[in-house]
Amino acid sequence: MECVVIILDVVLTHKDYKLKLKMLLTKTNNENFSLDVLRLWFSRIILYILLFLFSFGVFHHIILVFGPSSYDMTSARYMISALIQSEAAILAIIVTMSLVAVELASGSYSVRMIDLLKVYNPDFWILMVIYIASMIYSLFVLKSITDKSTVQMQLRISFAFHFGVYSLLVLFPYLFRTLNMLKPSTLLNIQAMKLNAKNITTAIGSDADRIQENDPIQPIVDIISSSLLKHDFETTRNGLNIIGMRAKEIFMNSDLEITEQKIIANYIFSRLARFGKFTLNHGDEDATFIVIRNLEVLWKELEKNDPGNSVLQASSSLEQIGIVASDMHQRDVLSTVINHLFDIGHKALDKGYDRETLKVIDSLASIGFSCIDKRTDSWIVEDIVQGIGKLGIKASKSGQASSASQAPASMNALKVSLELVDTPEYRRLYRKAEKTSQSIHQK
Repeated sequence: MECVVIILDVVLTHKDYKLKLKMLLTKTNNENFSLDVLRLWFSRIILYILLFLFSFGVFHHIILVFGPSSYDMTSARYMISALIQSEAAILAIIVTMSLVAVELASGSYSVRMIDLLKVYNPDFWILMVIYIASMIYSLFVLKSITDKSTVQMQLRISFAFHFGVYSLLVLFPYLFRTLNMLKPSTLLNIQAMKLNAKNITTAIGSDADRIQENDPIQPIVDIISSSLLKHDFETTRNGLNIIGMRAKEIFMNSDLEITEQKIIANYIFSRLARFGKFTLNHGDEDATFIVIRNLEVLWKELEKNDPGNSVLQASSSLEQIGIVASDMHQRDVLSTVINHLFDIGHKALDKGYDRETLKVIDSLASIGFSCIDKRTDSWIVEDIVQGIGKLGIKASKSGQASSASQAPASMNALKVSLELVDTPEYRRLYRKAEKTSQSIHQK
């Protein structure tokens, strides 16, 4: 198997082949011809060819040492006839087993797995070709056998027997891969092959009724959502990390235009934020932290090429998660979101991103309104008030007008909400918000 991978890497990394593959990819919109699919099919075909050569060599040597010098024609007829019937029965079992595997995968995760397994399971189609070719050739040999033995007929019979042995040996890699295909990690890795900039832009540009069908992230979300409901934390974690890893690779691609990068970033961040809300609604705090961690990796990667957009995407996605966290009274998630937003706003002010910091302040205020409405612990609301105050003071000192004006406006809005809650802690926070607002104006 290692030899196959080495041969594949050498071929596909050669400049001429790479150029031809890229030309092929630009000429078609069909996902079946993506580079990852070509690699997969090429490696599996090479594996079965090597197995073909190996089995023929070993079996031929065994026949020469232990086998008969020639075949009896009557015995050959019976043997080939039995071989054809056996291969037909095995082929029926293969088809049945493959359909059961597809049914299990689609029933456990998503019906999208049916189309996925058709393209990313080359072993099934290779095996079908091998068995059909073997049966057709054996039928041809069976029909041409006469009572008179000739050298040519002996070679045909020998080749039919060799082909029959090979058709039995190829069952082992097929069975191994089919069983492996039922593992969630394998399905996730297969689906991840489709998660690239081209497929994302194609999905975004699709008609409204085809967006879900072309969405490369949705099948992964289907798998991890199903796993989350089954309390399969490992699959959930792997799926989220795969999305984060593939998205990071997209942002690392310097060939993307700024407009295209903004569209893709908005798509990925919104999808992760949506799943973050889903994890909170189902009470899986650990999965939410994995979503936040992947978001953090992505906004830091996006920051290298588009710092302003990274601030906007991070604040928007964290705001969505923070609001749901306040609804579900997830204090740890809320604290993490607030700290991230404050750090993002602080760094944005250092770099002079005034309008982007305005969005961060607005996100903090939105989470604050939700926390007050749900009567969240006062220390969380206090963190929000302090965060907005510090950002406002810093913006005022550095002369960044938009953020400096947004901070007291958000603080005054929070004061109105705090005034409606008649508890000692919230009354104290009201006075603190009023004092902080005044200090921002004084700066």
